[in-house]
Amino acid sequence: MSKNRILILILVLFMTGCQQTVKTAKDTQPRQEPPIQEAETSKPTSSGNEATAADLPAESPAELESEPLAEVRVEKMLTPAQRLTQQLIEQGESALTAERLLTPVEDNANLYFQAALGRDPGNYRAIQGISAIVDVYTQWAWQSAQRREYSKAARYIDSARSVNPEDPTIVEMDSRISDLKARRENAARIAIKKRSEPTGSDTDTTEESVVKAGQFRLPETLFSLSEDEIIAQIQPIIDEVSKTNQSLAIYWPNDKEARLIYQIINSRVTEFRVRAMTYHRADYMVELQQD
Repeated sequence: MSKNRILILILVLFMTGCQQTVKTAKDTQPRQEPPIQEAETSKPTSSGNEATAADLPAESPAELESEPLAEVRVEKMLTPAQRLTQQLIEQGESALTAERLLTPVEDNANLYFQAALGRDPGNYRAIQGISAIVDVYTQWAWQSAQRREYSKAARYIDSARSVNPEDPTIVEMDSRISDLKARRENAARIAIKKRSEPTGSDTDTTEESVVKAGQFRLPETLFSLSEDEIIAQIQPIIDEVSKTNQSLAIYWPNDKEARLIYQIINSRVTEFRVRAMTYHRADYMVELQQD
């Protein structure tokens, strides 16, 4: 009997130990990760294209920052001599804008551009600056010639030559001014010749129609002519007044036209102010007065 009890007790203890071992094994068994987590961990390695797209925002700022750095490197590559040449050109362009072409002596466009060319022969900006100075002087010369200020026009041409005597623009403008002056002088000679020719028969000629010394008859239709023709008619009066400095008497029926005749004469006599009186008479004549 005692042996049976002992065997039963041993059997119970054995079964109890087996149950505890099973529980221990269940508790110690590792849990499996959820399928979602595994997909997330494998996602970066599953698609190489998505990884490249994610890296793009990080690369773009580096590329954008590299451009200003390149500009800084270019500026640093200028030598001190090159920086001085560039500064001279900038000073020349500023003086050109302010029309300081040849004066003052120590601060003018020609000085700066010539200095830049001396340091860097063939410099494009300096050559363009010299050409611009010549263009300004030749244009001023032409404008003066149109106002019959030929002496002033010649001075501007000389200034242009002092900047660059080999510029073909100077030769062209000088020839253009000479042609204009020659055409005007020729028109004036023709006008004088026509005035001296009789306009009617000798029987119609009266004592009042005879032109005396110092008298200049003008056509009644003067202001229906072109500008050059008007100047050609009045030019002999301008020349005579410039020589003698005499005052004028303008006999014209239209006061406005009489004042215009005076303005034309006075604007082309640059040495002094012309004195004149206008008379409301249909003589169509300008007379030099004996002072």
